[in-house]
Amino acid sequence: MAKPNTRRRSHFGDLFKLALFLIFLVYAVGTIIQTQAGIAEQKTQIEKLEEEITRTRQENDEYRRILNTDDEEEYMFTVAVEKLGYAYPRERRFYAKSKG
Repeated sequence: MAKPNTRRRSHFGDLFKLALFLIFLVYAVGTIIQTQAGIAEQKTQIEKLEEEITRTRQENDEYRRILNTDDEEEYMFTVAVEKLGYAYPRERRFYAKSKG
């Protein structure tokens, strides 16, 4: 008849295994949280870039419309008045203070 294995387990070994598992678990959770934060930050950057793309496309459409018109003098007048703030002599221009 064979003797049953009566060797006792080491508590130090069990504690060491538990400590390694907890260190791995903390590392894994920290990595997941850091990755999720990075993903959220990149999503906000994507939204900002998409808004910038939309604005740039609108500007390009406006430039195409202006370039396709035959009335270059009207375009120059519009730029002088709206963007450069020019006016005819003795002409008064009134602008609203509130933006919106």
